[in-house]
Order: sequence, then C-alpha cells, then structure tokens
Amino acid sequence: MTDLTRGILGGLGTGVTWAAISVLVRSLSGTIAPAGITAVRSTVGGAIVVGLAVAAGYGREIVGMPLWVVLALWASILLAMGFGDTVFFASMDYLGVTRALTLSMANPLLTTVVGIGFLGEEATLPRVAGILLVVGGLCLVVSGKGEAGAERRGSVRRGVRLVFLAAGAWALSAVILKPALQVVSVMAAAAVRIPMGGLVLWLTPWTRGTVQAVRRSTPAERARLGAICLLSAVGSLLFTSGIKFGGVAVGNVLASTSPLFTLPFEMWVLGYRPSRQTALGAAVTVAGIGLMNL
Repeated sequence: MTDLTRGILGGLGTGVTWAAISVLVRSLSGTIAPAGITAVRSTVGGAIVVGLAVAAGYGREIVGMPLWVVLALWASILLAMGFGDTVFFASMDYLGVTRALTLSMANPLLTTVVGIGFLGEEATLPRVAGILLVVGGLCLVVSGKGEAGAERRGSVRRGVRLVFLAAGAWALSAVILKPALQVVSVMAAAAVRIPMGGLVLWLTPWTRGTVQAVRRSTPAERARLGAICLLSAVGSLLFTSGIKFGGVAVGNVLASTSPLFTLPFEMWVLGYRPSRQTALGAAVTVAGIGLMNL
C-alpha cells in the first residue's frame, strides 16, 4: 500500500467518523452545550489514544518529542477541536446542518490552495481534478438534501460568521500539523495532540455546568456521548494519518466528505430518498476520490 493510499483511506475514515459524530452531537442539542461535548470527547477520547499509544510502545517517542513539535501539535488541536469544532456545532443552531455543511466547504478549498501553493505538495493534473470534483460533489450533496424544519435560532448572519471562523480554524490547524508529522509517528502525535484540547476547554467559562448536564442526562444520552468519545479517538488517528501520508490538500479535503457518508444512514434509518442533485453529487465525489489515487 502506497503512502498516498494510506492518506486517502485516513481522510475518508475521518469523513465517516465526523459524519457519525455530527449526527450524535445534533441529537444531544439542548442537553449538553457544544463546548461541553467537545471538552468531554477530547478528554475521554484523548485518554483512549494515550492508553493505546503507551500499550503499543510509543511512550519513549512521546517523552522524547522535540518541543517545537509538541507546541505545533497543541496549537493544531486547539484550533481544530477546541475552537473550530465548537464553533461549527454552534453554527448549526443558526443555519441548520445543511447550510452549515455547505459553507464549511471553504475549509478544503483553503487547505488545497495552501498545500499545493505554499507547502510544495505535488499537484498532478488528476489529483487537482479529483480535489475539485470532491469539493464540487460535496456542495451538490449538501445543497440537494434540503432541511425542512431545521432550527434557525437568532441571526443567520451570526451563523455564517461562526461557520467561516470554524473553516478557517480547521484549515490553519491542518497546515500547522503537517510539518510536525514529518518527524513523529501518527500514534505519538495523536497521543500528544488530542488531550490538550479538552484540558484548555475545561479552563474556559464555556464548559461551566457540563458535569452537571452529563449527570442529568438520560442513560441513552450518556451512551451517545460515550460513542462520540470513542469515535473522536478513532477519528483523530485517521485524520493524523490522512495529513501525514496524503498531505494537507488531499487529507483535509477527504476528511470533509462526511456529508457523503450521512446519505446511507439517512436512507436506512430515516427512510430518506435522495434527490437527483444529491445522487449526482455523490457520484461526482466518488469519481473525484478515484482520480486522487492516480
């Protein structure tokens, strides 16, 4: 298996886990605040990753990691999970899931430009065409789904600001992460990176009342929160792998394919029938993924 294939699989795996996390987080809306969910999932998910890393023999690499790498990993996770994810979850309350996902497509576009234009990543014609097809296909998927009855509280303009802040934070996080991954393994990087997001969030006023909210939640809601934590641990490893082996452009674009993976879930569980526009978007996205591997 080539490094590019590993990167593509890591990016797609991240898209799958993010789709599941988004659905589960949306189901907890009104029970636990977005910042609280992010703090819990990064703390518990981070503990899982650290345990796996130590058990797999990466302890020495973690302890001996250069300071600049540690700082880069911490800055990356604070931007991505601590700020970006939290702000994106909040934006869904103003825009609904569909419009928030559509606007968040600014993230892969930004990282594609930076990865190819400034980080010197390889820009073959099939790869560039694949990236553009994936982004265009995802826009078709989310715009074709529609969202009747979606909650839209407060100002739409505020929601737009929030989702663009999230997209910018995600893009900058991926750019910061890439140099650090050139000198450390995926497992060690994830073990150092993930817990820091939760640690910082617990120190902010955004997470006040989170513990009480979790205690007041039902067993089913706590089970969903546990699933979010587990998926966050897996997703962090997959995302790190996607950036390390696929590069910022390919890895981050494929990590944004979560709308594609929500379609089978909606069809199976909710009886959703996709529109022609959504089906076309899914086909275009799949074709773009295929081109990336050429």
